[in-house]
Amino acid sequence: MTSETTTLNPGLPRIRVFQTWVHGVNRRTAAERLHALLEDGRPHQVVTVNLDFLRIARSMPAFNQIINEADLAVPDGKPIVWIARYLGLRACERVTGPELMEACAELSALRGYRMFFLGAAPGVAEQAAKALAQRYPGAQVCGAFSPPESDYPFPPEVDCEMVSRVRAAAPDVLFVAFGCPKQDLWIAEHKDGLGVPVSIGVGGSFNFLSGEIPRAPRRLQGMGLEWTHRLYREPRRLWRRYLLQDVPFAGQILLAEGARRIGLSQIHALALEL
Repeated sequence: MTSETTTLNPGLPRIRVFQTWVHGVNRRTAAERLHALLEDGRPHQVVTVNLDFLRIARSMPAFNQIINEADLAVPDGKPIVWIARYLGLRACERVTGPELMEACAELSALRGYRMFFLGAAPGVAEQAAKALAQRYPGAQVCGAFSPPESDYPFPPEVDCEMVSRVRAAAPDVLFVAFGCPKQDLWIAEHKDGLGVPVSIGVGGSFNFLSGEIPRAPRRLQGMGLEWTHRLYREPRRLWRRYLLQDVPFAGQILLAEGARRIGLSQIHALALEL
């Protein structure tokens, strides 16, 4: 693990976990970067990186490249924040999908940026859009659509309908809630053709904003234990991801970094290969 200042986004420090780079930002600097991307007007991609992203990226080079080339890759996971602070980026903090959406809604209310909500279960996108607009009076919502559940790549007819709806609405911000890595692969494939200034993969954020799934208490969030609350709420869907995949992967990160720090090159190399 290491840190640097990225040349793609001057002034934004990054940390590297294995072969994946994440920006060491906080909520304020992330919001400032979003504003700059919106003002630029060209298509940009934003990703919300947690342990699951890092784990998948290790075995999917195309996804890893999307994260590394993103215009903003925020640390949506406490372990990433801990690594950043360990590397000296003291101002780094967790920036979640809902927080990015709220930052965009605040900018929308101030400057009239138009937001489109794409994904989640039927009706949830509309509920999330309504809740966010109520929270930020004056925020502009230009559309919401929940496509049929499908693996990536989507069937051509579904893909075409999503692209058509977004292009017709002409949003400034596109929130995509398909889950990782499907949402991020889809954005990377279509962002240039859509012409949307900022497209963000937001995972389960629509469910949280709409009230379909309550977020963990702030105390658990601050301790980095929000995953335990989500596991309690959705054990059948999440037990394998958290207990069999993400927790062992976090241990692997700690082993690799600890071995590197004390100069145990053989153990460090072994951890990188796991």
